[in-house]
Amino acid sequence: MSEKVLTIIVPAYNVELYLAKCVDSMLAAGCNEDIEILIVNDGSTDTTREMAETYERENPGTVRVITKENGGHGSAVNTGVRAATGTYLRVIDGDDWVEETAFSALVERLKTTEEDVVVTRYNTVQDVTWKVMPEDRYDIYNFVDCDKPYTFGEIAEMPYIRIHQLNYRTKLMQEHDITLDEKCFYVDVEYALYPMPYVRTLRFLDLTVYQYRVGRPKQSMNINRMQQYVSDHRLVLTRIFEFYDRVKEEDTSNALLRYLEYELSRLVVTQTRIWLSFPAMARYRDFIRELGESVKANYPTVYEKIPNRTVRFLFKHRCLGYRPISWAVRKAYGVGKEK
Repeated sequence: MSEKVLTIIVPAYNVELYLAKCVDSMLAAGCNEDIEILIVNDGSTDTTREMAETYERENPGTVRVITKENGGHGSAVNTGVRAATGTYLRVIDGDDWVEETAFSALVERLKTTEEDVVVTRYNTVQDVTWKVMPEDRYDIYNFVDCDKPYTFGEIAEMPYIRIHQLNYRTKLMQEHDITLDEKCFYVDVEYALYPMPYVRTLRFLDLTVYQYRVGRPKQSMNINRMQQYVSDHRLVLTRIFEFYDRVKEEDTSNALLRYLEYELSRLVVTQTRIWLSFPAMARYRDFIRELGESVKANYPTVYEKIPNRTVRFLFKHRCLGYRPISWAVRKAYGVGKEK
């Protein structure tokens, strides 16, 4: 069997309604000899395992299935990273898919690429309606040139690269034992940041590969789910601050610190928004006030980078206007409305 160019890790938990679109989109790209589709069945209780094993039987040498006890998205990714055999690896969640032409072009380009990280574009697609959402103005593609080699230092002041865009050199991930938190939501940011101390070179390709499905009721980024797992988001925020502290002690690269500061400032905003989305109560107000005071005292460079004016106002004025701001956030999210 020839060496695989790309391993696609597919974390799969109860995705029987979506797995076929995910896997078929990759198989239809016509590059099966060069890819390894590694479906990690994370203890599914529906027919996900049976579907995955059917794909494995029908596509020997291309599709592999690993079935394990449920450990969450991070556990599935960790399992996939350890088992990957391709020169590069990336994650495609079991309810998402790829654009076939762009995916095929990516695989061909990876055959001649030397960089530690190859970055590609993605679309955010509304579930049911299939509407492609507007591009995020903070997408790093608004700040880089395509198919140009970059050093990490050259992109450190730019927005951080999202999990949907990342193709890591497998050797980098395995040799440095990159491990995500398990049984925890919101670990995508760990996947996007933990390898960065070891990244020296990057290349950005003008290929929109990943198709990211949003709007499912059980999706982790749904506001009701974010409220349900607010403690997980806070845990990941704490982990990234701890990671930043370790980097600050061990690493001489100011570029990496600047890169982490940008993402930490964004995570602080998201954490604050989740607390604001709850009914206005003194305890959530106090959580926001304490977070602002902690970041200002202990991480002033992160505090200075906070991109949201409302969050900066709340922090600066110790939650002055908390109640009307919370009301406005809940209205914007439609919290409490009938589905």
